[in-house]
Amino acid sequence: MGGIVKESFSVNLRVMRAFGLYPPKKHKCLYKLHGFFMYGLFIVSIVLLGCLYLLLEENIDIVQVADNAFLISEMGCYIIKLLPFINNGDQIKRCIHYFESPFFRVSSDKQKKIIDDCNRTCRKISSIFLIFVTCAVTSWAIKPFFWKHYRLPVDVWLPFDATSSPHIYYPVYSFLVLGVAYAAFSSGAIDPLIAGLACQATGQLQVLKDNLQYLNDYVDEEISSKTHLHCEERVTRSRIMYNKIKQCVDHHDAILNFVKEYEESFSLSVFSQFLGSIFVICVSCLQLSMVDPLTFNFLSMVIYLITMLSEIYLYCYYGSTLIEESNNLANAIYMGKWYDYDAKSKKGLIMLMERSKKPMTVTAGKILDLSLVTFTTLPLDI
Repeated sequence: MGGIVKESFSVNLRVMRAFGLYPPKKHKCLYKLHGFFMYGLFIVSIVLLGCLYLLLEENIDIVQVADNAFLISEMGCYIIKLLPFINNGDQIKRCIHYFESPFFRVSSDKQKKIIDDCNRTCRKISSIFLIFVTCAVTSWAIKPFFWKHYRLPVDVWLPFDATSSPHIYYPVYSFLVLGVAYAAFSSGAIDPLIAGLACQATGQLQVLKDNLQYLNDYVDEEISSKTHLHCEERVTRSRIMYNKIKQCVDHHDAILNFVKEYEESFSLSVFSQFLGSIFVICVSCLQLSMVDPLTFNFLSMVIYLITMLSEIYLYCYYGSTLIEESNNLANAIYMGKWYDYDAKSKKGLIMLMERSKKPMTVTAGKILDLSLVTFTTLPLDI
């Protein structure tokens, strides 16, 4: 890790590395086995045992179904969500480190501030989100201690009675809590990472807008830095201008390539989270209608509901900022002194403006656009 990744996602990648979701440079095969082992032990097994309980249990009412369905459905979405991080780790890693290429280095203090603000935002989001996840998991895990009898935090099918004695209950309880914690903290690291990468792409668009709007000033700075050269060796102003416009076009192409790779890497994971969160929100609202307000169960469900909404909101908010910044590229060109440029440079800007007419839209599963419009329509879909 280094540069942007170290400044923005160091906490996220530590969690992912511990859970087998971020491959190292060496021993990748062993690490992938480690990732699949934890994935199968904690995610797949708990989902299967939970589904078997709902299918095989005879004496079960709507309250028990609601208590278990929201967690099993959320864990079920992690089967799809986490798989790309284990199976396609190299592609994910390449996408994470995309903006560390020397091509994206900035020079002016204003542009450095833009990137620093993005890094600070990513760190802040990751910290806040992990705190929410910790509160949600803790409130869920300690619920059994408020009940009179031994009862697991989530009902699963077992070939024995797990509540018959403390020697059986506590190992099973610990396994379930560890499994849910693995899923929750994996998601708590991945969701801010995916949103943060969109934030970094937005920051690069802001840098590009700055280069386009103040193109004339940056050309003057470069010309003044070449005053030590003889007149016959100096590059003409129009050539410097055109070269900088070419750099802007290349910068725009690089951001477009990132958005394409970003969608290929994370689209399925985000879509599975949308499906799981929508179902969980429905079941959580049903549970809230059946419990007394201001009780521990009520408060724990509210915390969990806020966490679910936050996951979707992160994706949609930064998807919207990406669309907005890409749509504003033409405005940045208009705000510059384009009327002083030569014809060749103007044609280059026109080509860039035409390309920027298509917004950089990221989709979830090629179905849902990640935007605030999508977020506001979720209640209608529910």
